[in-house]
Amino acid sequence: MSIGRGTHGETETVFDWLVLLLAVALAGIHVYLGVVADERQFFVVAGVFVVGILLFFTEYWRATVYLLAAVYVATLGVLWLLGGMEYERVGLVPGAISTTFLGLAVYLFVRESSPG
Repeated sequence: MSIGRGTHGETETVFDWLVLLLAVALAGIHVYLGVVADERQFFVVAGVFVVGILLFFTEYWRATVYLLAAVYVATLGVLWLLGGMEYERVGLVPGAISTTFLGLAVYLFVRESSPG
């Protein structure tokens, strides 16, 4: 099945779908944290993931978005560490998901950016 980028001659791989699934999981976790902790910044973080997910299904998707997503997730991780690892128990699960997401996003950026 080809969506968004398919108009540019590319088709999605299992890695594309996996990174999308991880983004959905991260958005859901941040919505959960926003509800439980009653802190709005988690809703903003989830909203950025949702925008990225929706962008994936459009013709505006480019390899650069993978790189932006990787930088975003890495920044969230650094902020969590510098913030004293608040919500440590819950933070470990998104941390593992984020690490996987980060690796896949960088891999997909390199794969789609390389010529040929």
